[in-house]
Amino acid sequence: MSRGRAFWCALGALITGALAYWLGVGSWLGQRAEAGVLDASGFNTDPPAPLGLVSTISVAIALLAVGLIALLVHGIRRALTVVVVAGVTIVASQLLKESWLERPNLFDLDAANTFPSGHMTVFVVLIGALLWALPQALRSVVALLAAILLSVVSWQLLDYGWHRPSDILGAQALGVCAFAIAAWIGPRGSRRASNLLGNTFARLVNLGLVILGLLILVIGVVLLAFAAATRSTELLLLGGEVALTGVSALSVRLLAKLAP
Repeated sequence: MSRGRAFWCALGALITGALAYWLGVGSWLGQRAEAGVLDASGFNTDPPAPLGLVSTISVAIALLAVGLIALLVHGIRRALTVVVVAGVTIVASQLLKESWLERPNLFDLDAANTFPSGHMTVFVVLIGALLWALPQALRSVVALLAAILLSVVSWQLLDYGWHRPSDILGAQALGVCAFAIAAWIGPRGSRRASNLLGNTFARLVNLGLVILGLLILVIGVVLLAFAAATRSTELLLLGGEVALTGVSALSVRLLAKLAP
């Protein structure tokens, strides 16, 4: 992706994250809607994989492994880039949630701020780092698997009552924004990179992620509209899960596109 497109991608992700916070956290209607999502979820303190695999040690090991891959494939500069970008973004996510952003008490439910989701941020930046670390020949296959993984995690975070929809959307926007900034200001070339832009499979995967992501997102929005009309919290939860599945596919597509 060119520097100009990377800049606009970063700006778009920043605006998306800001709107997610404003609508989901800062508005009365958003807080009520997301409270309905939490009410319909089944809280689980011991979730299965992949969500249950996240810990400080597992994240550190995964980041170290990705950095090693980037070092072997592209060299020290790319390895440092992916590790620093991922690490800084994870820290920024925690600072935003714990210190920098506030959740106003707009109705009788006084709840702590959970925007953006730290767990979702971890998965997004690790996927972005891995796509930057791998040779181009493997990125399309990994992007397809990553879209499935991110969709499962977003579904789990809502279904198990760990986060609100705006938290997940904000975390994905934060991760995409971080790698878009890295693509905007970073180097263009890479060692041992093979150009397979004309590969038919890669093109089909990329196009498929966009089409499928948009289609699923539209279905989710329709479900949310029905939920609002019928005041069904169960349908509200399902609509949020489906919509964020589509967003997850689109986020992975952007992360793959940003990888130099």
